[in-house]
Amino acid sequence: MALEMSVVWRVEARAVVIASGARYRKLALANLEQFENRGIWYWASPIEARLCANAEVIIVGGGNSAGQAAVFLSAHVIKVWILVRGSGLAETMSRYLIERIAATSNIEVLAGTEIVELRGSAREGLQGVRWRHRPSGAETTKPIRHVFLFLGADPATEWLKDCGIDVDRNGFVRTGAGVVSPTGEHRPSAHETNVRGVFAVGDVRCSSVKRVGGAIGEGANVVAQLHGALEAPATAGR
Repeated sequence: MALEMSVVWRVEARAVVIASGARYRKLALANLEQFENRGIWYWASPIEARLCANAEVIIVGGGNSAGQAAVFLSAHVIKVWILVRGSGLAETMSRYLIERIAATSNIEVLAGTEIVELRGSAREGLQGVRWRHRPSGAETTKPIRHVFLFLGADPATEWLKDCGIDVDRNGFVRTGAGVVSPTGEHRPSAHETNVRGVFAVGDVRCSSVKRVGGAIGEGANVVAQLHGALEAPATAGR
């Protein structure tokens, strides 16, 4: 009988960088994963804009990220459908974005609506979408090949519980001017947490842009802050 063994390492360090990322929230559809990067996207960059040029696209979500993506994509596609489960955008999106969306002729918001089926294959990618208006039960099917999911993300910070690291109400690590220092004496650098010498970068960090490019940039920027922490006296702030 093979025995599984777990090994716990204890390492002493004067600086730590938290870069554990976040998990995108997904639709509860059985075949969703086979269309990821083949019609299902979690971001809207110029690359995706070129892929869906002159086509119809769906954006799922009612937050600011969804609104920004809708406005951006509207300049490249024929039609943008915004699907939200709630009654509208007012409770979750900034007023200026709502006004921009209302003033853009090729963006349409469908409240109380959810995707119920993705059509296509692993070889062909996404070929069509069926959605349902929840209050009426009416369903619509369209040959849409690009769906952008902006449902938020959950930070991988469960392991930080009881570590004394300050996080926001959603679990993202606070850094820089946004941290809450217990003593008020700690003046953290841009990516430093409320604990001296502990930094956070990328998607796990509160207020980060949640993009690969942004995470790479933060990873590069934190190097100088690490040097500063290591050059400080070892007993500083203790």
